[in-house]
Amino acid sequence: MNKRMRSMRILLHVTCTVLISYFILMPSVFVSAASWSPEDELRSYLLKNYPWEEIDVSNVQLIGKISNELPERILVEKGPLGRAAFSLILKNNKKIILKAHVRAFGRVVKSKRPFKKKHVIASDDIYLSKIDIRKMPGSAVKDPEKILGKSLKRSITANIPIVEDMIEMSQVVARGERVVLLLSYKGMSIRTSGKTKERGYVGMPVRAMNISSKKEVIGILVDNRTVKVVL
Repeated sequence: MNKRMRSMRILLHVTCTVLISYFILMPSVFVSAASWSPEDELRSYLLKNYPWEEIDVSNVQLIGKISNELPERILVEKGPLGRAAFSLILKNNKKIILKAHVRAFGRVVKSKRPFKKKHVIASDDIYLSKIDIRKMPGSAVKDPEKILGKSLKRSITANIPIVEDMIEMSQVVARGERVVLLLSYKGMSIRTSGKTKERGYVGMPVRAMNISSKKEVIGILVDNRTVKVVL
C-alpha cells in the first residue's frame, strides 16, 4: 500500500511540474486583448470615408502584434469590398495587416406590385429596401419623394429596384385636369380657371382652355395645378 501511495505522489508531483513549466516557459501563447477593436476601427474608417449607410465586417484576420495603441491611419491594400486587406499604421510606422470580408449596404426604392406603363407612382406603390452595394443599379432611386406623382416609362414587375430610366422624371399632368391659368398681359396678372387640353409635363409648354372664355391658350406648366400664360 505504501509503495502505491508513493507512486501516486510522484505522479502528481511530475504532473504539477509539467503544468507549471508550460505556463512559465510559454507565456506568448496567451496574448492579452487590446483596449480597442480592429473590427470597429475598420468599420468606423469605412463609414467615414465612403458614402455607405451600413457596413458589415466579418472573418477578421490580423497579421502582426496588436497593442493598446490606436492606429494613426488606415490604408486600403486590397478592396475595400469583398475579401479585402488593410494596413493599420501605428506609432513609429509599426504596421498591422488586417484581412476581412467587407460588405456595404444602402437603401433603394422598390416596387410593391407589378405596374403597367404610364402608371403614376403613389406612396403605397413603393417601399425602401436594404441592398448590397455591389448589387445596386447605378441609377437606382434612393429618395421616394423624387418619383411620387410621376409616371412609368414602361411596365415593371414587383420587388425590383426602381431606376431613373423607368420614370418620366418630369411630373405628368393628365389631359382634362383642372388648373389655374396665370394670365400675364402688359405687367398685369389675372388668375382664372382652366383645363388642360393635352397631357403635359411640369416645366414644359401645354395647351389649356380658359373655362370662362372657352378660348384655348398655350402656357408653361409650372406645377401640376398651374399654367402660366403670357399674352
